[in-house]
Amino acid sequence: MISDSEASASAAPSEAAKMPLGARRLVLIGGLCVPVGLVAGPYLFGLQLVAVAGVIAVAVALSYRRGQAWFSRWSWLAAAAGALWMVATVAYWLSIMAAVDGSSAPSGLPTVLFYLGMAALAVMACGTIAGWISRGLSDRRTVAAAQ
Repeated sequence: MISDSEASASAAPSEAAKMPLGARRLVLIGGLCVPVGLVAGPYLFGLQLVAVAGVIAVAVALSYRRGQAWFSRWSWLAAAAGALWMVATVAYWLSIMAAVDGSSAPSGLPTVLFYLGMAALAVMACGTIAGWISRGLSDRRTVAAAQ
């Protein structure tokens, strides 16, 4: 027979395992943006940015924390790095288009912007992974404290 304390301890981790509604919505929106941007991107550059924005939204949503305020410091890091990635992508495209439209040789700016965008993508991925790890450790502490 299960006592009341065991029943409440087993209900707490299952309730804590749910993703917050805001994060679930962000995953849904980002998950829909990625295929739209990939399919329509070859026809219009702006739609390629929709795919990038979708990846950013999913990364931010997956770095959530449990509790009232789901937007953690890792979510802030992922969002800031994602914004930098978006800006670097737009600036890279504009610098390439300026070099194509002009008759001069391209400068070193596109290379710098490319590496800046890749670094921002790596920081965003690290922020998301750190959010996962932080959430997992927090869940372990919660389960250990409940027992």
